[in-house]
Amino acid sequence: MVTPVKYVSVPDELPEFFKIYDPQICQQQLRIPPAFLKFFNGDVPSICMLEDLAARSWKVVVEKKDDNFFFMEGWVDFVLENNLEFGDFLTFSYAGNSKFYVKIYEKNGSLRQDVTALKEPELVTSEEENEQEEGVVAQPADQTSERSRSSVASINSCEIVIKAWHLSNARLNFPAAFGNRFLKREQPLVATLRAGNASWRIVVHCFDRFQLRKGMRKFISDNALRENDVC
Repeated sequence: MVTPVKYVSVPDELPEFFKIYDPQICQQQLRIPPAFLKFFNGDVPSICMLEDLAARSWKVVVEKKDDNFFFMEGWVDFVLENNLEFGDFLTFSYAGNSKFYVKIYEKNGSLRQDVTALKEPELVTSEEENEQEEGVVAQPADQTSERSRSSVASINSCEIVIKAWHLSNARLNFPAAFGNRFLKREQPLVATLRAGNASWRIVVHCFDRFQLRKGMRKFISDNALRENDVC
C-alpha cells in the first residue's frame, strides 16, 4: 500500500546552494558553502530544519569549525532516511527562519519523489518491555505460518537499502513516514524482526526518529547482511 503524498512547492526565488553527495566527504557532516553565509544576514542559526518535497523534516545542528559551518548532529539521519548514494545531486533552498527546502536528484538527473515505499509486512512491533537476551528465537513452523497468514493483511513494512554505516554502527533508522504511522512512541519499545522461521528481538530508540539498536549486530551477523542488501 502506497500512501499518496502532497508535494511541497518551493519558490524559485529562494537563495540556494547545491552539493554532489560523496559519502567519503559528507556522510557524517555537510559544509555550508562560505559564499552562502551572507544569506543568514550575519546570524548563522545553531539549528536548521531540512524539509523535503513530501514535507518530511529533519532537525540538524549547525557547528562552526575554524571558519566553516557544517550540518552536524541530525545530518546522518537525513542521509540514511533518504538513502543517499554517491553522485546524488542535492539543492538546499533557504526560506529564512532557519529552514531549508531540500531537493534530491538521482544520478540520471531525475528528481526523487518516491518517499513512501510502503509494502508487504516484515516488521512486527511488540509492546513487551522485557528486553530478553539477544539471539534467535525459533518459532514452531505451524505457529509461524499461521501467525503470518493472520497478520499479513494488517501489518505494513518499508524497504531499506543497507549502507556501510548501518553495518559498522549496527544501527538502522526507519523512514519517518513509516515510523510515525505504524510504531508507538514509548520507551522501551521492543520490535521483532522475522526472517523465515527465525526472529530477533530489537530495542528501538525513539527520539526525532525511530532507530533499531540493541540486537541489530546479531541480526546483521546471522543474516550475513552486506552493503546494498535490501531489507
